[in-house]
Amino acid sequence: MSALLLFPQILQQALSMFRPEELFLSFNGGKDCTVLLDIIHNMNRKEAKRIKCIYVRPLNPFSEIEEFVEVCRSHYGITIATVSGGIKAALETICQEDPQLRACIMGSRKTDPYCERLEPFKETDPGWPKLMRINPLLEWSCDDIWSYIRDHNVPYCTLYDQGYTSIGDRTNTIPNPYLKVEEDSTGDITYLPAYTLKDADKHERAGRL
Repeated sequence: MSALLLFPQILQQALSMFRPEELFLSFNGGKDCTVLLDIIHNMNRKEAKRIKCIYVRPLNPFSEIEEFVEVCRSHYGITIATVSGGIKAALETICQEDPQLRACIMGSRKTDPYCERLEPFKETDPGWPKLMRINPLLEWSCDDIWSYIRDHNVPYCTLYDQGYTSIGDRTNTIPNPYLKVEEDSTGDITYLPAYTLKDADKHERAGRL
């Protein structure tokens, strides 16, 4: 069964386990959670559109990510709340501000660091806010993500066209060196778009410091 077919099954299961008001999408402006947002928004279930979307804003965000969050607000016609800080502190704030929240939909894939043993439904570790982590994209590859984005004309952050392939914040992210192109005659350096990266699951995070 393809990864794309598994996605709605996992989300349908989530909606049978939790009320929409108990769910939220953890959004950071990256390609993976953008795919999540697009699929949720286009699901043929009214309650899916009531799932909150919360932008977890890092301490030193790229201006392009900030601009893209605004693009998503307009494109999807939704409210995107903003919570700043590291992911653990942000989740604590989110749960304090809305105690009815019980589950977080995340864009983790098995090729992400520390995610190889994740399951579609997995409670947070001890010491973290008590939430069910829902991971619909675990079986997706980086190529799957880009195929969906390009096949469905999904908007994405402009940094990906500048050679960034995995985006954190301004202190820990550079263009991917595997996409570097140096002009022979001038020595000028440019970067290919993220969707052209070869062996993407292996090299996706080569631009993270």
